[in-house]
Amino acid sequence: MAYSMDLRERVVAAVESGETIASAARLFSVTWPTARHWHNRYRRGELAPRTPGPKGPTKLTEADEQLMRDAVAAQPGITAKQLMPMLSVDVVESTVCRALKRLGLSLKRSR
Repeated sequence: MAYSMDLRERVVAAVESGETIASAARLFSVTWPTARHWHNRYRRGELAPRTPGPKGPTKLTEADEQLMRDAVAAQPGITAKQLMPMLSVDVVESTVCRALKRLGLSLKRSR
């Protein structure tokens, strides 16, 4: 959960009025890295909290998803690590696992 805009504005106002970042953080019961972050964001004109959620589209294409479906159907014991080099883009193992879960496919666990 994000901190309120009111709290962010009060912390920044205290720093702008001459308080140190550490003392403003203590005064409003936030950590000094948080107060510093808010002050830096205020200077850039973006004090409001960012919206949570995905940061961008997935790298995997429809062709990659079809390749994963075919590979799992042909070789049910295949692992996510074995699928990674078959794809058209470089991704980490967790990306492959999330895509397989989204597609309703399950894999053997590598041990």
